[in-house]
Parts: sequence; structure tokens; C-alpha cells
Amino acid sequence: MYRQGEHLKESQDSRNSSVLLSWMERWVTASYSNYDRIVKEMLRDKKDYSLLSYENKHIGESAIIVGAGISLGKLIPLLKEWKGVIFCPESLASTLLYYGHRPEYICLFDAGVTAYKMFLKGYDWTSSTLVTHPSAAPEAIEKWKGSKIYYLMMHFAHMKEKIDQENKSLKEIEKEVKRQVIGFDFFENINPMVYAFIGASILNAGCVVNNAIEIANFMGYGPLFLCGVDFGHKDWIMRYPAAKKVNGKWQKDELSYIEHEEDGKTVGETPLGREILIGDNGTPTTDEQAEYKLALLSVYKLDRPQLFDCSDGLITELPKLDIVEVVEKNGRGFENKYRTNEEIVRSADAYFNRRKTVITE
Repeated sequence: MYRQGEHLKESQDSRNSSVLLSWMERWVTASYSNYDRIVKEMLRDKKDYSLLSYENKHIGESAIIVGAGISLGKLIPLLKEWKGVIFCPESLASTLLYYGHRPEYICLFDAGVTAYKMFLKGYDWTSSTLVTHPSAAPEAIEKWKGSKIYYLMMHFAHMKEKIDQENKSLKEIEKEVKRQVIGFDFFENINPMVYAFIGASILNAGCVVNNAIEIANFMGYGPLFLCGVDFGHKDWIMRYPAAKKVNGKWQKDELSYIEHEEDGKTVGETPLGREILIGDNGTPTTDEQAEYKLALLSVYKLDRPQLFDCSDGLITELPKLDIVEVVEKNGRGFENKYRTNEEIVRSADAYFNRRKTVITE
């Protein structure tokens, strides 16, 4: 009924190109729109907002990084007890605040123009830091009054396919090269030059959680604990129900189930809008979510943090812990479960080798 496994229907290069094409205009426009404000903050007002200033400043401090999966529910009743920091996407910040923990780091990756209005407007974020980049939503960067940390998005363009030059003009070859290396000028030349004073770049790893892992690790936080990072929909649940203010009053979303086929019948009320596949461990997911998992393991291999999964979704390659125990111990005392660099690389490579097959039909 549903495609099985975490193999891609299209190559990773093809998916990356599609993402770049869909977001490039917004990233470039936002980077231009945000320039004067960021220059004022960092150069004229001398505010030390560069991620570079935070390198290894928090060694020995543990952190939780949250996603919107239903397994976030394990952490929710413990939020008030957690004494460490939390990194979260902007879309989850109000939910954490409602349940008793104002997130220390709110990570805004989206260039969507409604991000501030939808997720950040109307709350007290005085003790939170916005972690973002010049290509993020201009309204958020303009209206956020608290502390900020800026970094640059890092992306390396490369030729993905061999060009058949036979019977092609130089102009045709040039056009094909430009198509394959979309984003090259922006990511590798223009933005690093224009925003050289920011000084730190983070590899664009597909989703907020993956970028947060890179940022937290760069800042020295560790061990890191993932919760709600399901990359899928266990029991066909869409996501953990959000809490937000509507017209100044708190409102909680209802639990939502994905529309799917079960025993020959269509059940669930919420269309997913994407093709459903069943992951290696039986978790319902999508190509996009499986791609996020692939990117997470790439970050894991490159940065080699002490990273633990307390979620209940698609990830099986990381060491597992119970978030209840993590909170009880305030993130300490798990050294016997740490992995060596060699073990981290071996774990990631095993998954990459498993994922080599591309579905073409």
C-alpha cells in the first residue's frame, strides 16, 4: 500500500536543487532587506551578535533540542524541572513557554514573511536569544528586541551531472553549468563578503533541528539530547499539539491524525499533502522527513557531538535515552554511553550505505 523503506524517489542532489530554486529569491531578498539593520546592530551599535563569539563558551553544559513530533509529549510535563538550556524552532517557542520553560535559544531558519507574526509576536522573550541569519524573515529580525546570535548559511554548490558538450554552443554549456551550481555566487561569494563581520557559517542542513545541533555543538554544549525529533508520524499523529496565543488568550490545538488507509478504509482527518512511506522501523514518514534524517546523520558524522535521541520516531542510529532520566540527572552522568569518533562515523556510514538505493519508479 505504501512505499517501504527510506530510499529516495529522486537523488539528494535533485532534491537540494529543488529546495534552492524554491527558496533562493526569498533568501536573497531577505539578505538585502536585513542588511542595514544588522550593520547598525553589529557595527554602529557594537552589539556582539556573532556566533563566532560563542565558540566553545558552554563546554560541559548539556542542552535539549526539540522538534514537533508527538514524542515531545514526554518532555512537556518535565519542562519546569529542566535546569539546562533548550534550543527550539520558532514554531515551538510558544508551546514551551505555555508549559513552563521559556526557551533559551529560539532558532529562526525560515525566510517566510509571516514567521514573526505567526510564532513570536505577543510574547515575553526577554530571557530568550534569537538564533538566526541575514536571510531569515525581515520582520522577525526588525521587531525582535532581545538578544540575537547571527550566523551565515553555508552551502557548497557543485556539478552534479556530466555535461554532454557535443554539438552544444558555449552559451548552452554555460547555461547548464549555472543551472547545476545554483546559489554558488550567493552562498560562496556575495553573502560571505557583504556580511564578513558576522564571521561564522553553519552548513545548511535542511531543517531547524539539524542546524541547531551544529550551533549548539559549536557553542560547546554537550551532551545534546533530542526530544520530539521524530522525523515521522508514530500512530499516524501529525505532530504534538501546539499552544499559542490567539487575540491575547492561550489556545491549544487538538490532536490531529493523518488521513491514511487502514484495513481497506480511509481513516484520519488531516491530509498530509505528501506521499506517505513507511520507514525502516515501521514509522510513517515522507521523503522530506527521511531526507532530514539523512542530513542529521551527515551533521553527526561531520561534527561528532555526543548526541542522544530521546524521541520515538524514525531515528534508530543514535544512542537512546529516556528523557525522564535525562531531566532527573539534568543531562549529566551518561559518559558510559558516549561514542568515540570512530563509532560515530561508523554508525553514520552504515546508514548512508543502506540508503544508497534510489527509487526510480
